[in-house]
Amino acid sequence: MSVPLWITPEEVGAYSNTEFAYEACKTASYLLWGMSGRKYTGLTTTTERYVCSKRAYRLGASSQNYGAVLIGGDVFNVPINDFDNYAELVADGLSPESRIRLRGRNVQKIHAVRNRAGQILSPSTYYLVDHSVLQATAGVPWTPCNVEVTYTYGDPVPMAGRMAARTLAMEFAKLWSGDDDVNLPARVTTVARQGVTFTLLDSQDFIDEVRTGVYSIDLFLKTVNPDGARRRSRIFTPDVPRARTQNSKTLPLPVSVNDLVIHKSTAAHWDSVATSTDVTLFWDQPGWTPTVVLGSYDKKRTFGLPANEVYLNNTLHKISFDVDYSSAYQALGMVDPGQWTLFATKNDPVTGLPMVSEIVTGNLSINLVD
Repeated sequence: MSVPLWITPEEVGAYSNTEFAYEACKTASYLLWGMSGRKYTGLTTTTERYVCSKRAYRLGASSQNYGAVLIGGDVFNVPINDFDNYAELVADGLSPESRIRLRGRNVQKIHAVRNRAGQILSPSTYYLVDHSVLQATAGVPWTPCNVEVTYTYGDPVPMAGRMAARTLAMEFAKLWSGDDDVNLPARVTTVARQGVTFTLLDSQDFIDEVRTGVYSIDLFLKTVNPDGARRRSRIFTPDVPRARTQNSKTLPLPVSVNDLVIHKSTAAHWDSVATSTDVTLFWDQPGWTPTVVLGSYDKKRTFGLPANEVYLNNTLHKISFDVDYSSAYQALGMVDPGQWTLFATKNDPVTGLPMVSEIVTGNLSINLVD
């Protein structure tokens, strides 16, 4: 498991510039994460898709599904309406269909909720309960069914843990750099008494007690994990809806100044002057028309911006356009990034066939995190 850094190399004092600073921080973070009972995972932002709460284990969409119903003391499988059509549901704020227990713990913030159609729901239509449950507001025309939730969860490392990690990282950095002033317990101790020298092997019982032998570090561990638990307790229940984590692909193109990131309510703006892009073709050879096409990661889905939304400023010799969430979603879909391309198009004066010249391209992505 990848453990986030509890401390950064810049925070290990005089040893921040040594070749072992980063490795020391990684090692200290991993050890204290494990020794503290794996409680402090840091903050993680994820996007997950949830099916309907009462249909968590169905194999696929259908017009009818069967559910167990208690009738007269006996259980019968009876056909019931499927909840794929979210538009027919209205949250009452009380029933199980009005809430989803999110997979990550502890939930710190919900950034966005999108329904199956890709629409971003207003934050006024839901709220967070007990750092774990997405609750639909009573009376809103939707129920948490087949929705995608982007949220941040986890437990931030307390200051005492950060200071303990700093101390441990510094000790590792000193040890690996060959410094003699190391406070970590040694396995071998040499003792001289009345001219007789002998060696003692430290039993290092503190390791069995999940401690380091350094007072300031063990004080933190004893406080947060007094019983030496190996990991935090968990409860599994089949009633919790399954979540499918959405892991987007990396950007299809190298990062550049032409990359556009669209947010929930803020369109991404691009213009040729700000990015120093050469678009003199439009003035040196009249007749060319600017066209912007948005494309998915696999290039199987595209969406062209309306011609009246791509502005050609002859006075400033500038081309500009904006891409909002709705336009980006039509090209990208729910998860993966894609790219946008500015073309110059016109009909050949001789053959009448369309001519296309690619001017500039960049990455296109949607960021639902505030």
